[in-house]
Amino acid sequence: MDLSDQIIARETKIKKLELELNDLRQGLATVQDFYYDLLHVSEKQEAAEGIKQEIVKPQDEEDRESDRIWSFFQERLIADPAGHISREEMYNAFVQCTAETSQYRIDQETFEFVFARITHPPPLFTRGEWKGFWIKER
Repeated sequence: MDLSDQIIARETKIKKLELELNDLRQGLATVQDFYYDLLHVSEKQEAAEGIKQEIVKPQDEEDRESDRIWSFFQERLIADPAGHISREEMYNAFVQCTAETSQYRIDQETFEFVFARITHPPPLFTRGEWKGFWIKER
């Protein structure tokens, strides 16, 4: 093999190695893009989980509280303009009604806040009594 054939063979080999190096660079760029995408997805998932913990979960709990109070209102109370129930008796009836179906306890202040905003018919609280209702006997 003469000198010119050796030079051509080496140039061909160099071009082939340059193409392989270019392919490796492109592969590395693809892997880097994939890694950055995974990193950003992970950050977005962490942010979404943070939002869920800060906003969605408390709203879910508030909805459950309202639903339990509304169920108590519909299932255990009888609307009667002459009816009256003491504050303690109303809350105790609510606790008894929800104790079997709920693992979360609603304090009396929260119960009264939500209960007072129910309509059709709206409860009236005066002189330590809820007016306009009787509790159904079980």
